[in-house]
Amino acid sequence: MSGESMGFYELAEKVLALERSGKKVVRLNVGDTNIPTPECAVEAAVARLRRSKSGYGPSAGLPELRQKIAEREGCDAKNVVIGPGSKHLLYGIMSVLCGRGDKVAFPSPYWPAYSLACGQLGLKANAMDANLDAKWDFNPADMEKAKVLLICNPLNPTSTVYPEKLIRGAIGAAADKGAHVVLDEAYRGLAFNEIPEYGGDNVIRVRSFSKEFSMEGWRLGYAIAPEDVAKKLIAFNQITATCVAPFVQEAGIACLENESEILAESRKAWRLRTDAAQKALAESGFRFARPDAGIYVFATHPAIRDSGAFAMSLLEKEGIAVAPGTEFGGYKTFIRICVNQPEGTLRDAIGQIGRFLMR
Repeated sequence: MSGESMGFYELAEKVLALERSGKKVVRLNVGDTNIPTPECAVEAAVARLRRSKSGYGPSAGLPELRQKIAEREGCDAKNVVIGPGSKHLLYGIMSVLCGRGDKVAFPSPYWPAYSLACGQLGLKANAMDANLDAKWDFNPADMEKAKVLLICNPLNPTSTVYPEKLIRGAIGAAADKGAHVVLDEAYRGLAFNEIPEYGGDNVIRVRSFSKEFSMEGWRLGYAIAPEDVAKKLIAFNQITATCVAPFVQEAGIACLENESEILAESRKAWRLRTDAAQKALAESGFRFARPDAGIYVFATHPAIRDSGAFAMSLLEKEGIAVAPGTEFGGYKTFIRICVNQPEGTLRDAIGQIGRFLMR
């Protein structure tokens, strides 16, 4: 396929621009859940707005939300730091734990924001090789002399979950090297089976309300960290975002109060969507690891030679947006599909992609 290649975020902006110009696009490229924010969250936010005066909130987060999260995570509230989305917190963690020239390791494929953040902070990104045949499992020894080992679990872009033995081994290996392990658990609540609890003196966990509670645009996340790291993160918030809007945090409290019901419904939707996408992809000749969670499938096809050029050509000619695998660690024959559409739409779009590949 011919066409000009484009980066992950540039492609996302191009899709939005095309939609503003009136072009219909089936958006399978960005991790937008396409599920409404729970009504309880909206109501709680509106109520807070109506009764609240303008003013700053605590940089660590509202005490009520920190306590609610502490109960959820089985930790002390002093270990909880609220931020405007998990991306902000991950950037902050790398900022406070690393100095220019330090190495940050993460398994490949990886979320593009990891390497981009390293670039902005002057850090050395060490992508640890993995492959489809091993269901994307990595070797902890490949972290070398990294200051931080960053693990996304469930993994974006594959939606696979790493084995418990592998994660615990990686935490131990990092501890032996004096390194921190940062677990990016933005998709934890969407896993189809329960994920074990991981902890340790060198472990920091980051979670998000964006995918679990369909609050992408609200920008709300949190970190669970040792007290010394938590204090540094609070200071990072103070000189950057200052605080998360209190009404947004109030919405987060409402979600946690109704967590079981909300997540059960979300997982049901993602399983149906994922099953439909997998069937359609297999019928179109794609290979992929079976997802263990919502919301992506990372798939390869023999007819794809340059996924960046392919994604642009598919967008321009068919009006379907997918994320090129090149952006997740140089996977030129892979594309990431966000299964964020009704099952029928997914089947039709993936079938259209398959026919496009065969032209």
